[in-house]
Amino acid sequence: MSVAHALGSQKPLGRHSLALLIGLQLLLVLTVALGGWGASAYLRQLTLTQTLEHAQAQAYNLEDALSQSFHLLKMHLQALGEDHPDLAQQPQQLQVAMAALQQKLPYIRSLSALDGQGKIHISTDPANVGQRLLLGELQHSVVPGAAGVLRFGHPWRGRNFADGTPWPRHREGGLVVDSGFFPVTLVLPGAPQWTLLATINSDYFINLALNHQTSVALRYSVYSDEGILLFSTNENAQPGTLMPRAEALQDILERQVGTAHWPQTRTQEAEVAAFRASRSYPWLVLAQAQTQEVLRPWRQQTERLAVIAVLSVLGLLLVTGSLTWRVRRVLAQEERHLEASRLAASVFSHSSDLIAITDSLGRVLTVNPTFERTLGFSAQEVVGRKLGEWQDGRAAPAGLTPLWTALASEDTWEGKVQERCKDGSELIGWLAASAIRDARQQVVNYVFVLRDLSRLHADEATIRKLSQVVEQSPLSILITSTAPAIEYGNPEFFRICGFSPEELLGVNPRIMQSGQTPVTTYRSMWAALKQGNAWEGEFINRRKDGSLYIENAIVAPLLNADGQTTHYLGIKQDITAYKEAEKALRLAASVVAQTHEGVMICDAQRLITDINPAFTRITGYTREQVLGRKPSILSAGSKNQEGYIAMSAALAASGHWSGEFWNRRPDGSVYATANSMNTITDDASQIAYYINVFQDVTERRQQQEFLESLAHFDPLTRLPNRTLLNDRIAQAMGRAGRAQSLLGVCFLDLDGFKAVNDTWGHEAGDDLLIVIARRLEACVRAEDTVARLGGDEFVVLLTAVTDTAECERAAARILASVREPIDVGGHTVHVGVSIGIALYPQDGDDAETLLRYADMAMYRAKQAGRNRWVLHADG
Repeated sequence: MSVAHALGSQKPLGRHSLALLIGLQLLLVLTVALGGWGASAYLRQLTLTQTLEHAQAQAYNLEDALSQSFHLLKMHLQALGEDHPDLAQQPQQLQVAMAALQQKLPYIRSLSALDGQGKIHISTDPANVGQRLLLGELQHSVVPGAAGVLRFGHPWRGRNFADGTPWPRHREGGLVVDSGFFPVTLVLPGAPQWTLLATINSDYFINLALNHQTSVALRYSVYSDEGILLFSTNENAQPGTLMPRAEALQDILERQVGTAHWPQTRTQEAEVAAFRASRSYPWLVLAQAQTQEVLRPWRQQTERLAVIAVLSVLGLLLVTGSLTWRVRRVLAQEERHLEASRLAASVFSHSSDLIAITDSLGRVLTVNPTFERTLGFSAQEVVGRKLGEWQDGRAAPAGLTPLWTALASEDTWEGKVQERCKDGSELIGWLAASAIRDARQQVVNYVFVLRDLSRLHADEATIRKLSQVVEQSPLSILITSTAPAIEYGNPEFFRICGFSPEELLGVNPRIMQSGQTPVTTYRSMWAALKQGNAWEGEFINRRKDGSLYIENAIVAPLLNADGQTTHYLGIKQDITAYKEAEKALRLAASVVAQTHEGVMICDAQRLITDINPAFTRITGYTREQVLGRKPSILSAGSKNQEGYIAMSAALAASGHWSGEFWNRRPDGSVYATANSMNTITDDASQIAYYINVFQDVTERRQQQEFLESLAHFDPLTRLPNRTLLNDRIAQAMGRAGRAQSLLGVCFLDLDGFKAVNDTWGHEAGDDLLIVIARRLEACVRAEDTVARLGGDEFVVLLTAVTDTAECERAAARILASVREPIDVGGHTVHVGVSIGIALYPQDGDDAETLLRYADMAMYRAKQAGRNRWVLHADG
């Protein structure tokens, strides 16, 4: 192929190509404009939609928080009325209860009790006492004096009734800096002449709404169903005023939940809003924002995008116009110089060097015959390809990067390069490159001349690799003469011994001896070397600083062509750290094997990989039985479930956990262990092993449980004692008060027990008490309690009793059961029981009173002839 044919001829751009380019530019402008308009419209709708979705979620959250707060307030107020039915006779107790409730509910500023004329008699704010309030119309609208309904009043400004006034219905000027409060009332069902009044702190719910908002444009307001503003996060909104959009209120009350777009009016800006009416109370939550505020970020973004789009289009138009002009000019210049390039083709066709000519972009135009013969590629295969990229999928040599950099600034470059032939072999050569420029100093061609240096480079590479292997080896390499004297050491050798090359070259290697290497080691080494064999062993040497180190060494003779030893080669590795680690591992293994505490090691899958002898001694499992198994093989069952959860969480969070488990041995016996668990991580900070060190604490746990049992249970009958009984009576009274049910306390004293005790002995008496305890438990329900106070006195606590007759039926069952014959020590005995019954709440409202009255009733039963029951109320 000739150079002229390779270069070819190129025609300049015609008028039709220029018109096509202008048409494409106009199409680009139109596409950008339409795309920008569509994206802007989509983003606008998306902004409004996301704002409404967020407003709807926030309205739901605020409504739910308010409803839950008022549900809780209603429940506590009703409970307060039930616990204090006669408010006038217990003012101090009511005052304490109200103060406690105010502390529990942070959104309450004060609690007060009003009579039928609206006068405050009791209040947690002393300044309110004596105030006579006109609360106005309340919501819900119910019959005056209706009990059990939570009602909401007109909002007030100020801290409380003593220093506050109702908000006016007309708008006052300026910002609202005092959100004030609003009253909530509840007429007591049991005492309709009394009304409990709570003042609700508006700031509490305003802060609640603000703490959860993510859009500064949204404002949250709470209106009554009459459209009166209770409170708002908007500083321009005044509580007590009517909702500005009357038609919006009607729409909200009809739909209850939803969103809305409100248009601009003479007094109101256009707004988007989400609303939710309360499911239980006469108010609604409104989350709203001015449309222009919501869309402000969208407008700003749209303006920025428009500016960027305009500037981008203008830039593209300028660039494409400039390129069109420049291409036309370059093609004209190339046409003028094409003839000169054809003349130069004959010069390089007979060269012994590899020659290639490319265009200004580095694409091959032609190559000489030597190029084809040496690399194996024909001219047809490489023409049109970039320099070095002779085949698809094969990148250009990395060494060409500085070539192009130099040609761009200096027009010439020389250097060594590596090229790959078609058969895959490597060719190393010296490349000279030149840039050919036209009269305007524009590059039109590049000429590359490559001289083959493959064989020379191969020899140099071999020597260089050998040198690098020795110099960069992580092993210590030493060469000595036969004297011996050190002739060479690599950097690792000098680093390990601490000497410099100047201090050791020409010196006998014994300078590094510590005197602690056995003499037999050196003898065996020299014996092997003199026989022409290699030797391997360990040396204990001394560094320059005096510290000792251990080396594993391979020493071998170096032979010349005649087979005579000329030098010795030593290849050594510092194994000091390995020896220390080996020693530490042996010590650790010995400690683990000898410790009295059990040790269990699990892998990342929590399978047991190792145990120590103490593990087998404590658990009863041998090594063969547990290796490869999960630790759950030791578990005693579900009583460890909470501990397992806590253990997993702690190990994941901190890598450490300590606690106790109940485990089971192979023979079925249960034992307790105190465990200390840790994780070991790998180089990637992933858990590799779990280590559990534990000890048997069964005896300690049993003693602890025994002591806890003595504190709450009678040792003989295992029944609850007086301490546990008092606690259960207190809990049962609380449940009975809430459920409005009765509670029966039955005091029992055995009839005839002293005779059995005196006749057959204390052991027989103890057996009798145990039998009686079991019979009493069988006479009552699982939720009832049977307790022993001491001697032959028992107490039966009957919970959730509906009437007195139910207590008497239980007493009848107890009498019948106790009268049954009892076999103690081979003797049949008969005893009876006298029962006194006191009821909660009519006989008493605390455990001590109930037990005292039941005891008194029991004594009346004994005086009446024994073996019967007596109600305290009948006395």
